[in-house]
Amino acid sequence: MRDAVPSTGSALIQTSVATSAYRTMSPHASGVGLQTNSMRYENLSSDAFPRIAEEFLIATRMRRWNRADLLSIGYYFSDVMAVVQSRQDRLPSNSMSRIHLPEGAEVRSGLAETILNRRSGREFSGAPTSLDEVATVLRFAGSVTAEADIELTDGSQLTTGFRSVPSAGGLYPVEIWLGALRVNGLEQGIYRYLPVEDALAQQTNADALPPLLASFDPQDGGIDFDKAAAALLLVGTPWRSMRKYGPRGMRLMLHEAGGISQNMHLAATGVGLESVDFSGFYDDEAHEALQLDGVHRNLLHTVLLGAA
Repeated sequence: MRDAVPSTGSALIQTSVATSAYRTMSPHASGVGLQTNSMRYENLSSDAFPRIAEEFLIATRMRRWNRADLLSIGYYFSDVMAVVQSRQDRLPSNSMSRIHLPEGAEVRSGLAETILNRRSGREFSGAPTSLDEVATVLRFAGSVTAEADIELTDGSQLTTGFRSVPSAGGLYPVEIWLGALRVNGLEQGIYRYLPVEDALAQQTNADALPPLLASFDPQDGGIDFDKAAAALLLVGTPWRSMRKYGPRGMRLMLHEAGGISQNMHLAATGVGLESVDFSGFYDDEAHEALQLDGVHRNLLHTVLLGAA
C-alpha cells in the first residue's frame, strides 16, 4: 500500500498542508501598503479588509418567499416578455454589414474522445486558421440549434430559438465576439457573432486589435499572443439576466459563460485547433479597446485559438 505521505519531499508536503490548515493573524494589517491575496487570506477573521468577493455570494442568495423575485420572474411568462425573448439578438438589417459563415469544418472525433483529448494549448504555431474552423467553434459555442412555436393568449404564435448552450430563462446575456488575427477568408478586426443569422457583424476594424492585445498580461510568458489566430471574447450584458432574477442573475450569467467556454474548447479540439482560457486582461484597457462601458456591458472572459 502506498504511503500516505511520500518520503521524498515530505517536508514540502507538510508545509503545504499546514499553509491551508491554519491562518495566522498579522497585527495592523490594514497599515501594510502591499496587501497580497495571501495576507488577506491569513486575516479572514479580521475586519481590516473588505470581503467584496464573498459579499457577492451573500448578495446573490435566493431566499424563500421573496415577493419581489416572484413578481419579477412571473412577469417573464407574459406575452410581452415572450415577444422580447423571441426577438433577442436580432439586429436591424441595415445596422451592420454581415458576413455569413461557411458550412464549417468537420469535427474529427466523437464526444467521449474529444472530452478525453481536450487540453489547454498555449504554444501556437503562428499559422492561420480557416474561417470554416472558426465557424464550427462559434456554432458549438452558441448557435441556434432548434426552434419552437409558442402560443400567445390571443391564439397567435411566435417562434423562439434554442441554442447550443443552456441559459437561465432563455435570456442569453452572453454575446460571443471574435477578434480575428489570422483567419483565412476574414479581414483582421473584431466581429460579433449573430446566432439567429449565423453570421458575423463587424464591430471594429483592425485598429482595435493592438490595444486589445496590449490589455492582455503575459504573466508567466506561457502564452504567445502574437501567434494566436483568434481571440474569442465573451461579452456580458448582466441586466438581461438580472432584470428577471435580480442579483442572482449575475451568477447565472457567469454560469452561462462557463458553458460557452467549454463548448469552444471541445469544438476546437474536434477540428484540430489549440485553445486556452485566458482571463488575465486589464479590464479598463480591454473595455476601452472594445468600446464597452464595463458595467452594463463588459468583457467576462476570453478563449484564445490557434494552430498547433
